[in-house]
Amino acid sequence: DHGQWETILTELIKRNGGGDLSIYLQVTRGPAARDHAFPEDSAPTVFVMCSPIKPVPENLAAEGVAAITLDDIRWRHCNIKAITLLPNILLRQNAVDAGAVEAILIRDGRVTEGAASNVFAVLDGVVVTPAAAADLLPGITRDLVLELASKHAIACREGLITEDDIHRADEVWLTSSTKEI
Repeated sequence: DHGQWETILTELIKRNGGGDLSIYLQVTRGPAARDHAFPEDSAPTVFVMCSPIKPVPENLAAEGVAAITLDDIRWRHCNIKAITLLPNILLRQNAVDAGAVEAILIRDGRVTEGAASNVFAVLDGVVVTPAAAADLLPGITRDLVLELASKHAIACREGLITEDDIHRADEVWLTSSTKEI
């Protein structure tokens, strides 16, 4: 219940010194016999950890980071937050091996998201991010950027971004809860 979650998370934060922390929470269906059907009586496994959020180096705001585009090889339900991250890991490693920090994923000629981030492009003065759909995980920071842009009358919308758009964009933003913009 809510009280138990508060106790667990408060203790975790206390044991890790407080401050600016990222909390990662994972709940699975729990241990069961190997069978791909849902078990009838299984106690969930709860895993919680936290890590310090490191400030983004100041030079990144001025210099930016490198990204590459790769084919989106992930499954068709990317909007589900799941622990099946092997394709994301392989795609991001391809980016790192190429000297980049992120892979911008392309499916059928359109941008979906990054291997570990959401993507925005500034196109003709409008901030655009792919619309929430089954092929991307709408992130908290993504939603906050949309909310703040709207609140401050910055032209923004959810919509199609093509691979060509990424290359002609005035700016490309990568967002995530632990890396900000």
